[in-house]
Amino acid sequence: MTSTDKPSPPWFGAVILGCLTLATVWILTYTLSPLPGQHALGGWNYAIAGVLLSLFVGLSMRWHGDPLEKSRQEARAARATQPPSAKQGGQGPAAGSAG
Repeated sequence: MTSTDKPSPPWFGAVILGCLTLATVWILTYTLSPLPGQHALGGWNYAIAGVLLSLFVGLSMRWHGDPLEKSRQEARAARATQPPSAKQGGQGPAAGSAG
């Protein structure tokens, strides 16, 4: 994802999964137990499922990632630029105690 790409809206993922689910349900109901009117479509049922699967693939390629990923990347970058915490004289809390 480039810095100019905006994250996809939350509903976009639901549309992607809806296409996959609808294509799966369509082809399963046609092959196992056709719904009323589905039998009359004949081979066009496979074309409909193919279009839905093509939409699924096409929309998936346009998905721009997790909306929170940009803020996570910014937080990682901020942590990486901070200097390591300076220890006081290199001694930990147990250094002064003798056994």
